[in-house]
Amino acid sequence: MRQDPNDERQDIPLSDVDEDGVAGESPQQPLVRVRYGLGKELNLYPDAIVVELHEQREETRYELDTIKRLILMPGEYVPSKWVVMLDLDDETTVVAVDGMTNHRDFRKLVAQLVETRPDIELDPPDMDEQIAQALDIKKRNLFGCYGFVAACAILLYIIYLVVAFIGAHGPH
Repeated sequence: MRQDPNDERQDIPLSDVDEDGVAGESPQQPLVRVRYGLGKELNLYPDAIVVELHEQREETRYELDTIKRLILMPGEYVPSKWVVMLDLDDETTVVAVDGMTNHRDFRKLVAQLVETRPDIELDPPDMDEQIAQALDIKKRNLFGCYGFVAACAILLYIIYLVVAFIGAHGPH
């Protein structure tokens, strides 16, 4: 194998290479990580909120110093898939996340954000209560769906038993 004399790569110890194979400082661990969708993450760091789209290899960083307000809205077509928007200092509003489905971890992120930066407004102001209500509604909805499916299965079984009984004892 020939080596290019203009190649300025250096031998890097394996301990300095992160999991992506990139050399440098080890990345800072997020305070809270919210995974949602396929290969999507919302990470809260002490100084920023970072949206990572692993499949597109995109990372968008919003410094906490520039964020005035965090807005949570239900999705347009599917209300359980939330839209997270940020009002920034330069009077712009950006959609940080579209289709958030991990409500439990997002609730942890909101609690940590309020603790880390109490000056950032939340819209709605009682966001933690709203998330708790959404989790409760989701749980009841799933219970209702599972109950409906179980009731249908039991009803079909009873109909099967009635038809089998009539078929066995009916006129021949």
